[in-house]
Amino acid sequence: MEASTIKNRVKEVLAKCTQRVSLQLVSELRHGTAGILEALYGPGSIQEKTFQGHLDKVLHNAPISSPSVQENIIEAIRGTLESVLREIDSGLISSLQSTVTGEVLTDLIKLSRKVLDEAAADGKNVAAVLSAAAFEDTIRRIAAKHGLPEREKLADTLEAMKKNGILKGAQVGIAQSYLGFRNKALHAKWDEIDVAAVQSVLAFTEQMILAHFS
Repeated sequence: MEASTIKNRVKEVLAKCTQRVSLQLVSELRHGTAGILEALYGPGSIQEKTFQGHLDKVLHNAPISSPSVQENIIEAIRGTLESVLREIDSGLISSLQSTVTGEVLTDLIKLSRKVLDEAAADGKNVAAVLSAAAFEDTIRRIAAKHGLPEREKLADTLEAMKKNGILKGAQVGIAQSYLGFRNKALHAKWDEIDVAAVQSVLAFTEQMILAHFS
């Protein structure tokens, strides 16, 4: 989820904090805040645990049906969401998302190379599928990072990246040439794919990851 989308969601939930307090409102705000934290930082993050810790302290000595407890929970929610807004505005969230994206894609590249090196002939086919997936995912994530709308066809995404100057020079032709590789890998045309092609796609994809997510 893009930081701008999450920011709008945070503002939406914050606005509800000013409504008349009720058990239903508290429940809605708790779930909304937990969803925001999970979307931003991932399941089981330190931010989510800290938020839950605040709620546990509030609920330690009195039931959630207590009006004062409900007020305190909403204050904890408001403080948490205001902190999230500050992190988004400071650019910390975008930086975090780029780092996580880069790590995920890099792990996929590493797995592709490991399969290619260790699994002999069959490894080429598996690595081809993995590298094709890494290539497409990288291209789409870069486009999204630059605010381009999602397109069904990868070729259209590449064309939009070219027009917006995201892909430059030789990158354009190289990326477009790998569309054929992607299609062959997805349709299991193994006799039309060799190890050198897999290695080439992996190298290019890794360069794109380093350029845009490091």
